[in-house]
Amino acid sequence: MSSDPENRQLVQEIKEIWDLTTEEHFNVDVQEAWKKFQARKEKKERGGKAIESNRIFKFQRKTPRTIYHIYKAVAFILVAVVAGFFFQHISNIQSDAELAAGQSQSYTLEELATDRGEKARVTFSDGTEVTLNSSSSIRFPQKFHGSTREVYLDGEAYFNVVSDQGQPFIVKTKNVNVEVLGTEFNVRGWSNDEAVDVIVREGKVSVRTDDQDPGNEVVLTEGFKTSVKAGESPLAAQKADIASNLLWINGGLHFDSVPFAQVIIQLERRFNVNISIDEHDLLNVPYTGTFKYAELDEVLMVIAASMDIEFIREGSNVEFKNSWNHQ
Repeated sequence: MSSDPENRQLVQEIKEIWDLTTEEHFNVDVQEAWKKFQARKEKKERGGKAIESNRIFKFQRKTPRTIYHIYKAVAFILVAVVAGFFFQHISNIQSDAELAAGQSQSYTLEELATDRGEKARVTFSDGTEVTLNSSSSIRFPQKFHGSTREVYLDGEAYFNVVSDQGQPFIVKTKNVNVEVLGTEFNVRGWSNDEAVDVIVREGKVSVRTDDQDPGNEVVLTEGFKTSVKAGESPLAAQKADIASNLLWINGGLHFDSVPFAQVIIQLERRFNVNISIDEHDLLNVPYTGTFKYAELDEVLMVIAASMDIEFIREGSNVEFKNSWNHQ
């Protein structure tokens, strides 16, 4: 109550009433009252008029007990009212806290994560289906609330989103937001990657960074892609080879003129292996290749032949060697 100015004023007023010092009471002259009683009795018996004293009660103005007790009663009532307000306030605070706790529990995010060499599928509460690539993770609520449906991706995933114009679906990855109403699209954005890539198979999506003016967003339609580097705006929409870029869903691989260092990372994720190379200059060499579905050894042989290098595999360890150094 001390934090509420109105409560402090009310308590002060109660105190002033309680602490009144001026007292008033009635003094009764018993002798005069008895004489009046006797006079009335005699009058009744004689049928005549009685002589009454002009002053039976002596009124001395000090503190009327009745007023004093009224003040006391009012004070008790006011204290009860203030106490009621106080406990109601506490109850409301507790109710708000319980409500906030309930909402917090409703918005607790679940996480699905895959190891290297694994893929996973999940269906959200709205019916949206997601295929998660190797070494990736996605966080999502048990049930979507509010005006948007938001999920958080680290890695690569393919989304088949159920349409709901009143509740747009938003994928957040690194510093990029991908917003859709209902569509099929792919997002690739591991936290340690240089860029986030978005490809649309069906429908329409908007792509923008967290700190970017919505007016500068890039809108993608069926068959187009964009890429977003950290601290930069999305690139203009470009035509994409949808089938090749989505081969990973069925176990395939596609590399479109990417540095060999990125090829090694993708192979490690896909096959759960550790790859080393003795010629670091090769890491920046661009590589292009498509594998619809193949075993690790077959992929390694094709890559080695196309880049004129050799490889040695021992269990989950693979080493690429420059063949020129072994002639």
